Amino acid sequence: MWPRRSSALLASSAVPTLFPPVEIDGEHFYDGGLVDSVPVGRAVALGAERIYVLQVGRIEQPLRPPTKFWEPALIAVEIARRHRFVSANDQAPDGVDVHLLPSGNDVAFDDPRQVKWADMSETTMLLDGAYAASTEYLDHHASP
Repeated sequence: MWPRRSSALLASSAVPTLFPPVEIDGEHFYDGGLVDSVPVGRAVALGAERIYVLQVGRIEQPLRPPTKFWEPALIAVEIARRHRFVSANDQAPDGVDVHLLPSGNDVAFDDPRQVKWADMSETTMLLDGAYAASTEYLDHHASP
């Protein structure tokens, strides 16, 4: 069996339909991002007063009407993720600042049948875009 830390790391990567759940102490776990992709509440509970969120999803991108039969399911998940994030921000106590860093990239719904999971050819471009956009944001919004 995996050491406990390794099991937690594996569980955080266990995306349903792609990877099986990971058993820890008799319980089965999937990626927590399905339920709470931006755990603002947890950060507040741990005492954070200023939170910077590097969101790797599509929170900053507008949703568009579905055009393919499978897109309503993806859009429904995205609506749920955004609702959870907005609710967590709304419930943050006074004095807690939450900043959503821009990704610097357009991330759209793609046809999952066309996704090349091993294709990392755009990774550098995406990282560079996120770095540049986040740096600019922090230069204007982060207090020392």
